[in-house]
Formats: sequence, structure tokens, C-alpha cells
Amino acid sequence: MRKKWDWLLFSLIIALGTISLLIIFSINKSLATNQLIFWFLGLIVLFVVSQFDYHTWQGTTKFLYIGAVASLVMLLIMGDPIRGSVRWIDLGFFRIQPSEIAKAAMILTLALFYKDKSARDIKNVVLSFLLVLPPAFLVTIQPDIGNAISFLAIWFGINLAAGFKIKHVIVFVLGAVVLATVFYELLAPYQKNRLVTFINPNADPLGTGYNIIQSKIAIGSGKLLGRGFGQGSQSQLNFLPEAESDFIFASIAEQLGFVGAALLLSLFTWLIVKIVSFANNRDRYGQLVLVGIASFLTIQFLVNVGMNLAILPVTGITFPFVSYGGSSLITSLFLIGLVYSIKAHRT
Repeated sequence: MRKKWDWLLFSLIIALGTISLLIIFSINKSLATNQLIFWFLGLIVLFVVSQFDYHTWQGTTKFLYIGAVASLVMLLIMGDPIRGSVRWIDLGFFRIQPSEIAKAAMILTLALFYKDKSARDIKNVVLSFLLVLPPAFLVTIQPDIGNAISFLAIWFGINLAAGFKIKHVIVFVLGAVVLATVFYELLAPYQKNRLVTFINPNADPLGTGYNIIQSKIAIGSGKLLGRGFGQGSQSQLNFLPEAESDFIFASIAEQLGFVGAALLLSLFTWLIVKIVSFANNRDRYGQLVLVGIASFLTIQFLVNVGMNLAILPVTGITFPFVSYGGSSLITSLFLIGLVYSIKAHRT
């Protein structure tokens, strides 16, 4: 059974993209051109994926998972460090971030795993965690703790939807504390400094605390209506690092003010709520894929905005559909294509 195209969902995506492109254009016109190309390619991916019955992905999920893990291993061997982290494979004309592709593969893998299983059985919870552990570990040692958290959020969200018991949640929280201790030892020195800076940014205002301080200044200077499009001093004069990617929310708040930032947050929240609403009356596999997508978008959104507001440590995680970056954007639009497919097709 097929349904009509959901123009409201599409409008939410385009609205987020429009805000993103305008802000990136105000910061760097060349990057805005690149991002516009990424949007064009991503929307093609969205449309193509939406035309296929989402059940067809079940037959290729194993290969997607193996390919994603293999690409993360290759990255550690072939990738060149950029700012102390190995996250991209440079193809010359385009840089691929394997962790973004791996997130989509992980959503499909866990949804298929729990298609005929329940998270009420602790054995399944452990087995599902063993599935998410290789990519999460490989991303952690890049090092990229932010994206590793995304994998765990996808795992946790799908497990909750699959019947995760409260006592299992408690065990998970305790286990997370232990893992956090282990992960801390795996962090690069600059990442450990970020955690210290999170507690007291002024301890190193020209070093590890610089990003957080500049982000807070940018957001505060925007006030109610903003400094005006292309007028923010922090983003326009390059005081704010990664203004088009990691700290694009601060750039938006500076230029468009509280009203613009609130509009962005409202649009994104509406998008997530709408995705979750599609889970009603779907088969179990479709429901789990939708929950995985919603979990992925939610954690990226919360962590990115949280670090911009200095209420979470800086992790370098992107704001879906808003931050600059081809791999992140195309992966997110691929997932929206899956949402459309699930909405349109029923067994």
C-alpha cells in the first residue's frame, strides 16, 4: 500500500536547509556552494531511496554492516590526521566520513536484529551491544567520542523500543559509567583538556576554553532578534572556530537572535516528532528503523546545541541538516528517504 508524498515533512527538511545555507553563505560563499551541491545530491538520494520498499534493505544489511566496519578499519590505516583526529578518507574531489555511513548501517542492522527478537531477553541485549561495539570502538580511537556516543544512542533507543526492561536500563547506566571511565583513558590529550575546560572554560581562555567562550559570546550578542544576516562579529571575523559546522548554532543565534534560534529548534523538534508519529501501525522492522533514525537525529541535535551553549563538553558532533558537511548531510537525507519509504509501503 502506498500513500501520497508528505509535503510537510519535506518542507521541514527544506526549511532547515534554507537556514543552514544562508548562514554558511554569510560565513564562506565557497563552502555554501559546496553545501548546495551536497543538498542537490542528497535530495536525489532521498527521492531514490523513498521509491524502494524498505524491506529490500534487509537482504543487504549484513553487507552494509561489514562494509561500514571495514571502512572504519581502512580509515585508521589510510586516513590522514586532521587536527589530531583521523575521520575522513580523502578521495580528492570529496572527503568521506565513514562514521556517518556506519550510523545508517547500524540503524538497519539493529532493526533487523530485533525484527523477531525482544530486548526483554538479556541475551539479545548483550548480542546487540556486541554488534554496535566494533564501530563504536573504531570511532572512539580515531578519536571521535561524539560520534561514538551517537552509536550508543541508536543502540539504546532501538533497545527501548524492542522491550528493554527497567532493570536492564539500570545495568546499562552502570555499564555506561564504567565504559565512560575506559573511554576517558582512550581519549587524546586535547579531548581530556576539553572536559576540564567544560567545567571551567576560563582556566585556558586562549587555548582549550577558547571555543566555548567564543560560542557563548556569539549566542549572547544575538539577543532577541540577532545582529542581522552576515553581521555577527564572532562568526564574520573568524573569532568563532568552525562557525559553519560544529558551532553553526552559535552563528545562527548571533545573526538571527533568540527568535531565529528558537525557530530552528522548533523546526527540528517538529521533524523528530513527525518521524516518531509514523511508527504507529507499522510492522516491527519499520518501527525500529524509525526509532533508530529518531534516536540518531535527537542525540546529534542535543549534543551539538548543548556544546554550543556550554552545557555539554565540546565533541565535534554535527547538527543534522544544518552543519556544513557532505557525508553527514547525505547520510541524514538517506535516512529521511527511509522514513518516506516506511510511510509509503506496508506489508
